[in-house]
Amino acid sequence: MKNNKIQISKIEHDLKERVKELECLYNISRDIETSKNLEETFEKITYHLKEGSQFPEFINVNLIIDRKTYGKKDNRKIYNKLRTDIILNREKRGEILLSLHIEGSFLKEEKKLIDEISGKISRAIEKNEKKKDIEKQKKKLLLKNKELIKITEKCHESTKKCRESTEKCYESTEKLKTFFSAITDRIVVIDKNYNIIMSNKEDIGNSGKCYRKLFNSDSKCDNCPASETFESGKNNILEKKWSNQHFLLRSYPIFNKKGETDKVLEVCRDVTMNKKIESQLLQSYKLASLGKLVAGIAHEINNPNTFILGNLKIIREAFNDILPILDNYYAENKDKKIARLDYDVFKENFSVLLNDMIDGANRTKKIVMDLRNFAKKDEETLLEIVDINHLIKDHLTFTQKYIKSNANIELKLSPDIPKFNGNIRKLEQVLMNIIINASEAIKDENGLINVQTRHDKSKNEIIIKITDNGEGMNEETRKNIFDPFFTTKRNEGGTGLGLSISYGIIKEHNGSINVESKSGSGTTFTIHIPVIQQKK
Repeated sequence: MKNNKIQISKIEHDLKERVKELECLYNISRDIETSKNLEETFEKITYHLKEGSQFPEFINVNLIIDRKTYGKKDNRKIYNKLRTDIILNREKRGEILLSLHIEGSFLKEEKKLIDEISGKISRAIEKNEKKKDIEKQKKKLLLKNKELIKITEKCHESTKKCRESTEKCYESTEKLKTFFSAITDRIVVIDKNYNIIMSNKEDIGNSGKCYRKLFNSDSKCDNCPASETFESGKNNILEKKWSNQHFLLRSYPIFNKKGETDKVLEVCRDVTMNKKIESQLLQSYKLASLGKLVAGIAHEINNPNTFILGNLKIIREAFNDILPILDNYYAENKDKKIARLDYDVFKENFSVLLNDMIDGANRTKKIVMDLRNFAKKDEETLLEIVDINHLIKDHLTFTQKYIKSNANIELKLSPDIPKFNGNIRKLEQVLMNIIINASEAIKDENGLINVQTRHDKSKNEIIIKITDNGEGMNEETRKNIFDPFFTTKRNEGGTGLGLSISYGIIKEHNGSINVESKSGSGTTFTIHIPVIQQKK
């Protein structure tokens, strides 16, 4: 009977504890559902949790949410703690903390209880935040609605006035749009944040940053003319290079009623072609001026060099005749020296020195011939009928022996290339210069020189492209490649005249020659020759 009584008392105690837990859950659920102020509810939850615990008088409950603590402070000694996190959208927003001020431990049921309450608090916070968001959106919508009503009322008032001038405005607007769109330059109106307000091109539109839409850049242009116009209120101009293109930027201030510059009109003009033409004109002037100077220099060098070369040949023949006499003399006079050298050393090296001088004189003769060819006014006319594909095929057999064994030539010749009037010999010279230069730039065993031709019917011009996979050129070399006497092969006997002469020949044919190259990426020469009507 005693054991039964103990068992019954235990069951009764457990039932009372479960009833306390159920009452705690019920009270907390009721307070959350009826709550108008979550902070007051959080305070009540700490009270309900304390009352629903095993030892209410020895337990302190704190609720910590978003770094704010709810519940009373208790300075008594803490013997044990029980806590659980409050999680919302996988993010910890706080915790429930139970502190026990007597020796003992928490029940498993108490852990389950605070876990259940933690979930209820999370859902209550989420519901409250959604409610606040909805109220904010509602307020915004109400404000927007009021603004729309005001705007609508103003629109109704001004509609009558606008109707009278609509037709005139429409006509003026259409004229302005037509005029604005017809301008080939790209025009934008921007604000102080470089946002586009208006433009004359559909691909630019009326939004976005000007530097992104005009140049596809992520940052403002260096020395931006619009920036200076905003500051000074004056017109400005800047030349800008971007991605192998040249642009001329002009900016003009647009003043508001206070006389301040709040917008800027910017005109972007592509002057790449102008720069190319300017470069070609400069090259032509340089060649013309240099030609006059070179003609005189070549003549002055050629005369003494002819004497030197002729005399050296005579000296070599004389030395061959004198050598047996010197051998006999030396046999009897072993201590004899010539030019402070022993006879054996002199005999061994004199012929080498003589041959070096003759080679040097011949090299000078070649340079002089190149100078004279460069400077002379060619009397040949451009009346020959040129088949450029046939010329390239024939020319390759002539230049093949100059091309290194590790360079293969690939032809892609368009069959519809028209014949044109020109000078076959001069064009052969251009092709030879470029192809030989290409082969000398190839260091790899898998060298390739690609020669292409095509006919641009819209411009009625023939385009010749010669591309190699050699070592390429840096920017400084590329800029000076057509300058007379500029060469990177000075130690190998280069004179720097080959490409200058080629440039002049193409100009004589009213064409143009351009080069594209980067270090390590090969080189491409592009020749444009207009098709001149053939003479019958």
